[in-house]
Amino acid sequence: MTDDKEDRRKQLLRRLWAATYFTGIGTSIAATVLACIWLGRKADVFFNIAPKGTIAGIALGFPVAIYSIYHQVRTHFWDKDEKNSVDK
Repeated sequence: MTDDKEDRRKQLLRRLWAATYFTGIGTSIAATVLACIWLGRKADVFFNIAPKGTIAGIALGFPVAIYSIYHQVRTHFWDKDEKNSVDK
């Protein structure tokens, strides 16, 4: 009975960790894209180039967000594997 409760507890903690991790990634994507769009809008006003800055912000925001995801996943998963293999 104790093992069953412990297994359920571990499973719940894994699910909670996954939910928070992927929520963080989603938030990071949204914040990155919105920041780039905001900078594009500011460029529109400053340089008086109406839609070009916003479009550039969108075009720049998505690749930056994808790189951000890559960096987060790499530092969390791949770098841990490399460190563990070096320690052994």
